[in-house]
Amino acid sequence: MTSAATRKPDNGRGPVQWAFLALMLLNVALDIWRPGTIERKVVGYAFMACGPIWLAVRIRKGYRLRRPHWTRESWFRYLRLAWMPAAALVVFFALVLLFDYRVIRIGNPGSALRRFSIAVDLALMLFGVSGLIRALDWMTDGEPSQQFTRTRWFQRQRKATAQ
Repeated sequence: MTSAATRKPDNGRGPVQWAFLALMLLNVALDIWRPGTIERKVVGYAFMACGPIWLAVRIRKGYRLRRPHWTRESWFRYLRLAWMPAAALVVFFALVLLFDYRVIRIGNPGSALRRFSIAVDLALMLFGVSGLIRALDWMTDGEPSQQFTRTRWFQRQRKATAQ
């Protein structure tokens, strides 16, 4: 009897996620009981480092799964869709940084212009974060041998030809 090679499904609970959870709880506990101590700062920095480490692990895993199967065109289609949420986050952080350093001033506090700019910032942030999470899911989930295709939302509408 031969056994077929099956890929174990990713349940999202790897060592990085457990470390993230433990450091998050420890960070909250130390922030309440021992604020301002060296231990609290070390745990805080370790907690903040878990996010980029998790992203790097997911990206590497997805790349290694897809590398033998995807064609050059498939990679370009994926990158063409993945750059949009990344660009939204770059614009969001640029606006926040410029506002923080008082390079730009967007309306008076409480004004309609200020509220509109806050709404735009929130929309950029939500689109960027949810888009990057979705892009990582596209990379790591599903059958590795299937090529990446655009979703219906991004497909150009073809004009019906009159016959």
